[in-house]
Amino acid sequence: MQITQDTFDYLFLVMIFTVMVGLLWTPTLWSLLTFFTPKKLMDSYFKEPYFTQTELIFMSRFPVSLFRTLVFGWIVVLPFVDRVRKIRRCHEVMPFWYKLALQVFIISSMLMFIMILGIMFFLLSVEKI
Repeated sequence: MQITQDTFDYLFLVMIFTVMVGLLWTPTLWSLLTFFTPKKLMDSYFKEPYFTQTELIFMSRFPVSLFRTLVFGWIVVLPFVDRVRKIRRCHEVMPFWYKLALQVFIISSMLMFIMILGIMFFLLSVEKI
């Protein structure tokens, strides 16, 4: 498939701007969600048997606590991925604002990742005229 140089440049710029927005948006929202994780959620589900003792120790401190937020986010957005932890009902103790923010974070991260990969593979597979 062939595309013009202008189309190639436009798609490349869209990909670069998506990466730049993702680099600003994703870590900021992720850190805020980790910092403002509701205490009720932590007391109810961040304990054994839902997490192992090692996970509880490591996920209580900053860089790894981001992963804890990801676990809760994936379970809210895609409940079928919860085969190990069995915390599918964690969304019931979450405030609405937190659940909505987790959904926005996970879905926007997935869309940015898919969009970047899609444009990159498309640009690698075409010939410029």
